[in-house]
Amino acid sequence: MQLTTIPLVKTGKFSELILDYLNNRDKLSGFIAEKVNLENFKKQITDKNFSKQKREILVKRLTTQYNLARIDVPSNVHLLKNESTYTVTTGHQLCLLGGPQYFIHKIISTIKLSIQLKKAFPENDFVPVFWLASEDHDFDEINDVKFFKNNLKIDKGYDGPVGRLRADIFSTILQELKEILGDSKNESEIIGLFTRAYASDSLSIATSKWVNELFRNFGLVILDGDDIELKRSFIPVLKDELVNRNSIDAILKSSGQLNELGYNSQVSPREINLFYIENNIRERIVFQKDKFLVLNTELSFSEEEILDLLESNPDRFSPNVVLRPVYQEYILPNLAYVGGPGEIAYWLQLKLNFDRLRIEYPLLIIRDTFLLLDAKQVSNFQNLGFVLEDAFKKEHILIKDFLKLNSKEDIVFEKEEIIVNELKLVLLNKVKKVDDSLSGMIQAEMTKLNKFFDKLESRIIKAEKNRQEVSVNKILKFRNTILPNDVLVERHESFIPNYLKYGSEYFDWLLEYSNVFDPQLKVLVR
Repeated sequence: MQLTTIPLVKTGKFSELILDYLNNRDKLSGFIAEKVNLENFKKQITDKNFSKQKREILVKRLTTQYNLARIDVPSNVHLLKNESTYTVTTGHQLCLLGGPQYFIHKIISTIKLSIQLKKAFPENDFVPVFWLASEDHDFDEINDVKFFKNNLKIDKGYDGPVGRLRADIFSTILQELKEILGDSKNESEIIGLFTRAYASDSLSIATSKWVNELFRNFGLVILDGDDIELKRSFIPVLKDELVNRNSIDAILKSSGQLNELGYNSQVSPREINLFYIENNIRERIVFQKDKFLVLNTELSFSEEEILDLLESNPDRFSPNVVLRPVYQEYILPNLAYVGGPGEIAYWLQLKLNFDRLRIEYPLLIIRDTFLLLDAKQVSNFQNLGFVLEDAFKKEHILIKDFLKLNSKEDIVFEKEEIIVNELKLVLLNKVKKVDDSLSGMIQAEMTKLNKFFDKLESRIIKAEKNRQEVSVNKILKFRNTILPNDVLVERHESFIPNYLKYGSEYFDWLLEYSNVFDPQLKVLVR
């Protein structure tokens, strides 16, 4: 296995905000806890204040969740009782069969960071936690998976929290999976993995089962926030949100500050950043005319009634994207959150609200981005005169660069355009001395000439592409391997093809080369 790294900026797939964050721009210092380094992890450990009572609740509820899922309780759960134990957390939607492969990259990054922290601070223990986004209700976002040019999806809808959905709704998908994969060793292993998991009562338990089965030897702990007792411990914050409704002001202030710096906001806060959930319902709670209403239902509460409901049934209250991170940090002895670029972008809007609630804010870690390629694929591309990072150029630029290098004749008109522009300046200076009103005519004619060059160049390039069709198709095929539909393959294709090809070694390789302290695209060539 050979590792090649490519700076993220070279991929063209990361926002200015994320690139500035990774480059530790001082203008973002007010939106983070600290810069990401081991020294600041030590500071997080020293400053962390997480009570014994919270640890007891956490361990008890994790144990209950594992027992309900009929999964052996990992030893790392019991480690959380100790004051010297901390968590590093990531989370994700409950995507069908894992969805795109970056689902796996987030988990691997979190596990590796925990290992690195244990090596740096051996007197402490660090538990990698995977947070199930079980209360999310966007069924369309989790209801498909792509691999081998197949797009598996069920033609159904669902409105409630997806974690409570019966997992057997995907039974037809499992049958399609069997038909696609066949019955070799790795194929049978994958089919068995998902068949056992999706026989569960709920999608939360199903996801817990297959993720645990893949990563149980790596110390991963899986946590479902849709838990009545964990939410009971969170009642003070939920009550504050219902009664005082101040999160919106803190988030809007942060968003405004980011906008002034030239960045776009990722999330928009609500006056009340909570949903009401029950059975198949997950709807926003709003405050209108001295009443708390649940949108799209007949439910209505006075303040006294909704606070009574909060005390008796905290499980009916679900934090939205603004408060879910607060909930996570409230119930975990957490040092860092490992997320994708989009997640970290919205976390940067949240610090003022954490400060307002006096809840410790974690270090924000960009997960690793991986690309796994065959050596022959890479060699063929390089033999055409490219280096690996050239594959991230726009398709038309990549092809144009190739044709410029490999055509017998000069197929672009850069020199001619320079001559035309020089001629334009000469003519403009000449007519200015006689009749400056003629300048417009010169400008117009020269613009036509430049357009003619563009049209001529386009036709010559098209003809040259046809002449070198075999090589051009090789280039396009390689680029499409890396950027299907012009997005990174990790955001498009499932992890399943890589697992089928390499088995569990695939995870071992990712873990070996994972390093969130070195945020670059990590290309693994085998």
